[in-house]
Amino acid sequence: MSREDFITLIKVAEGILKLEDGCRIMTGCGFEMGEGTDVYLLWEMIRSHSAPHFQNVSDIDDDSEQYQAFSDILENREFTAEEKYKRLVA
Repeated sequence: MSREDFITLIKVAEGILKLEDGCRIMTGCGFEMGEGTDVYLLWEMIRSHSAPHFQNVSDIDDDSEQYQAFSDILENREFTAEEKYKRLVA
């Protein structure tokens, strides 16, 4: 995946998070339930193209830690998409 494509996917994820904020305000619910969960497939796509230390592993505890580190970067509202890219591929 090219750098530009990766950054575009990060920007799409940022847009999803903003939409989810609006949904929570209006309904009290986010996308974590029901058919809305499919938007999080984007997280898995971005994760699969991130650095090896963010990849899925078989040990559930290790995988949870790695996913949390990945998610903390992707969902950070202070980093630009370019900063997120640099951190995710480093």
